[in-house]
Amino acid sequence: MKRAALASLLAALLAVPLSLSAQGPEAAGLSQPFAEIGEQIVLTLELVAEAGATVEVDAGAESWGDVRVIRVLSEEVVAVAGGERHRLELLIAPFAPGSLQFSPALLVTTPAEVSRVELPGLALTVPSALTPGEPLVLSPLPPLFGIGGAQSPFLWPSIIAGGFLAAVVIMAGVGFAIRALRRRPRPAPMVEEAVPLAPGDALAAASALLETDATGAYRAIGSAVRRVLGDRYAFPAQALTTEELQRRMEVAGVDGWEARLARELLRECDAVVYAGYRPATERREADLTVAREIVGGEA
Repeated sequence: MKRAALASLLAALLAVPLSLSAQGPEAAGLSQPFAEIGEQIVLTLELVAEAGATVEVDAGAESWGDVRVIRVLSEEVVAVAGGERHRLELLIAPFAPGSLQFSPALLVTTPAEVSRVELPGLALTVPSALTPGEPLVLSPLPPLFGIGGAQSPFLWPSIIAGGFLAAVVIMAGVGFAIRALRRRPRPAPMVEEAVPLAPGDALAAASALLETDATGAYRAIGSAVRRVLGDRYAFPAQALTTEELQRRMEVAGVDGWEARLARELLRECDAVVYAGYRPATERREADLTVAREIVGGEA
């Protein structure tokens, strides 16, 4: 029986991973033994593990208690007798008041297994934000009170009234300026009285414009013919339309042949000047010849 018990104990000892036997925390220290809630402090850990092992922080282990790992600041690995020394610097912060007891937890990974190591417990004093003996209840807020120098209740009404008054003044000024401009005496425009050309000169001008400016040429022809008829038969031919001029020539006793020539020629002039009609060159010369026959000796 004793031999069997010894054999079982020896088998159990041999079953313990060699990596665990090679691991052992040598140092664990805090940058300061106290901290306020949420204040970040530095925790230094040192662990010797077998060569080639990876050491990581087990931030989710329950052994951390009310202390949280913020991040790993640095990690240094140095070869020593029997393995490698891992030195880690962590940034931690407490989140509960009182004297906190916690044990840092590490994960050691080797090619054969992953093992979890808890370092010796540490203590961290976190002072409470409450006064000793103060009940854990919320105190009522102090009553509100007025502050001197606040905005006057008449500020916005005054701004609105001032803006309205300024708009009225501007509108009144614009109206006054418009009335003053309207009442200002304006100089009479200088009108240059057009001196009508003599019938002969008008036909000469028409002859010069016959090729290049049909509108100007026929306007000069019509003016010359109307002036000659008005002077010859004593009626205002310049102020009459072609149809009115035809009736007036009948009343005035104008010769039928002359009246017919004048009527057809003035209709041609109206078509060119007002309707945009452009007769051929031969027709223009023929119309100019008819105008000269009507003007007669006065041309």
